[in-house]
Amino acid sequence: MLSERDLPVNPAYIQQIRQLGAVIWYPSRWMNGVLLEADPTTLDQITKLAFVKPVTDQNRLNTRLVLPENYDRKMQATKQTATIDYGSAARQNRMLGIDKMHEAGFTGKDIHIAVMDGGFYQANAMNVFEPLYENRQLLGTYDFVRKQANVYDRSSHGSEVLSVIAANSPGTIVGPAYDASFWLLRTENEDSEYRIEEVNWLIAAEFADSVGVDIINTSLGYNYFDDASMDYLPEQMDGKTAVITRAANMAAATGMLVVVSAGNEGSSWWRTLSAPADADSVLAVAAVDNSELRASFSSIGKIIGGNTIKPNVAAQGVGTVVMTPSNSLGTDNGTSLATPLITGLAAGLWQAFPDLTNMQLLDFIQRSGSQAERPDTLLGYGVPDFTIASELIRKETDSNAPIGYLSPNPVTSNEVMLRVNITHLDKPINIEFFDIQGRKIYTHTISSPIPENIVRISPDIFRIGLYIVKIYDSDSQVITRLVRL
Repeated sequence: MLSERDLPVNPAYIQQIRQLGAVIWYPSRWMNGVLLEADPTTLDQITKLAFVKPVTDQNRLNTRLVLPENYDRKMQATKQTATIDYGSAARQNRMLGIDKMHEAGFTGKDIHIAVMDGGFYQANAMNVFEPLYENRQLLGTYDFVRKQANVYDRSSHGSEVLSVIAANSPGTIVGPAYDASFWLLRTENEDSEYRIEEVNWLIAAEFADSVGVDIINTSLGYNYFDDASMDYLPEQMDGKTAVITRAANMAAATGMLVVVSAGNEGSSWWRTLSAPADADSVLAVAAVDNSELRASFSSIGKIIGGNTIKPNVAAQGVGTVVMTPSNSLGTDNGTSLATPLITGLAAGLWQAFPDLTNMQLLDFIQRSGSQAERPDTLLGYGVPDFTIASELIRKETDSNAPIGYLSPNPVTSNEVMLRVNITHLDKPINIEFFDIQGRKIYTHTISSPIPENIVRISPDIFRIGLYIVKIYDSDSQVITRLVRL
């Protein structure tokens, strides 16, 4: 479905700006603006145009060109075995139930993932990616920092992140989504830190949307910069201030699942999330060790918008096994290494349940977490699990299953959530509360279409005790007990 965000920036506006002498780097459909380069005099003229509203600080652009090396290495597909030997990556995969996911036949096939990072040094010459290239799973590359296709001559960070998701070398390292297809997009300039990199990410996300990407993996975060005047404050990690945060929410609004690192500031003065982990519609990932204990460096989250807990989930980010560009195994630490594990899990789940929306998938991943009943701002809903998520999805997408159920039950607050079976979202749902004497004490109607399968209910009279709750629509009903403690 098209929206105003899909319309291009007015070409006449762009032409007027060009005529004043500015260089247009990228137009942005989502923010209805442009990223441009101009001297101060020209910039002053541009800001006086009637259709122009400056939205961010002006930054210098780093356009230093590094010529790419030529890689003539012939790729050979690695022979797959019936039972996967994950090698050194066994623990980080099994923690999420990836072994069960693979046994069920879900390896990310036909899921398109954009990895947005600081570079993918020698990724096209790494043995663990031979099947990816041989099987044409690499869909394309682009460097949004230098406006060129080559992404293989800078920063090994993206190469290691990609290895966690997509490595395919049985007995050495195998990633959760080794059958997925990938776009490798460079948005981060590792030589400096300026807000322009947030805009690079915005443009890359728009590109990802235009080529049909399903999942964005972003192991990046922004809070303070080389120019201190650009720094954010911790309280500005509020889900609405940072450019990249707003861009991430826009990306999620298009239907893409956006998976981001929570940040590594837990032991620093900053302590909290880095953007875009504060975006309410992204899946922000914290780090745990191989015993599922929180990493001390993992950023401490917060409640966004009154009810959205950040971070959302956690995965292994201490001693995470990676493949380096030198074709040797290594380990690395950081929420940026936990993030691709969650991306891989999401790819397998979406392959298994392709009718889910991105936000439904996010919700099911959260609710499969190890502390789903007691989420907090350290690990969110905890470490998710493929099998538990699959069971939840089947329960709530089976047309023969009940219309919905109340959670948690028992409930200890004045708010309870109705989790609606996805097959019932297209019609009004009625809820009636009765006390133990059979008196109707509360009624509520949820109008259709219901935007998501979680509805928060706060009865006017909800004291400690036992209640009978009737949930029904035009086709079915369920009667259940609810305990208020």
